[in-house]
Amino acid sequence: MARLELVHKKLLDEWKKDERRNIQLIGEILKEAKLFSLTFDDIFLKHYSIFILGDVFEIDAMYALLCEDFERFNEAITVVLNFYNSYSSASQSSNKYLMVGLDLMYLLATNRLAEFHMLLEQIEQSVQETNPYITTPVYLEQSLMEGVYNKVVLTEGNIPSPFYSIFIRILMDTVRGEIASCIESAFKRLSVRDAAQMLFFSNTDDVIPFTKQRGWQVTNGVYFFNDEKPSEVCLKVFSNSMKLSFNRVFRKNQEYIWTPNELLSKIYFMQSSLK
Repeated sequence: MARLELVHKKLLDEWKKDERRNIQLIGEILKEAKLFSLTFDDIFLKHYSIFILGDVFEIDAMYALLCEDFERFNEAITVVLNFYNSYSSASQSSNKYLMVGLDLMYLLATNRLAEFHMLLEQIEQSVQETNPYITTPVYLEQSLMEGVYNKVVLTEGNIPSPFYSIFIRILMDTVRGEIASCIESAFKRLSVRDAAQMLFFSNTDDVIPFTKQRGWQVTNGVYFFNDEKPSEVCLKVFSNSMKLSFNRVFRKNQEYIWTPNELLSKIYFMQSSLK
């Protein structure tokens, strides 16, 4: 037990350094700490605090995100949630809803929506409505389903934990990929400035690397695309069913969302102005 307490203290001391953490050292300490967990049984856990193991399992999940190792995160978060379910005292952890929220974000970012809703059903309604760790993934899922993608962008600046940012980035990559595919089908040409606006980039410098990866050709500040008819899916993105807002407009933290007709008018205007 004394050895475990020493390892636990070393782990917490390094983890609390935040930006100054030695990630490699944390990985080594976690490996040592988890070896202890393999030898524990219920008798041990009844006589000694299980909070030590709770800390180890929770930090392991967050460590996986710092390493952007999603396979490890999936395994680690499963261990954490099972640990909560197995020991009532463990479920009182102050990090419980952070862990649950991270799992929700992971399921949403990997498009595992059935599992997302199954996990959500296990959470009390009052917690779903008031706890920021839970309300954030719920809000994001609703925004994605409604196609109001600029709400995803707005959420990026108001996340309850920095560990959410990696999932926001994944969601934004997915959103931008979908929008870019539709732009490629719906437009013959599009200015770099308007492309940046549609893809939710704050400036044209940020949009260039993204469009370069997709092989977009630019001449004199204008992208040119093959002359193809928009697919049915893309027409939906640009029209009523998705009610997609391409514009990032911030006016004292208020968001402006185009109506479908306004959006279509904007698209037609942009196309005609480039002819």
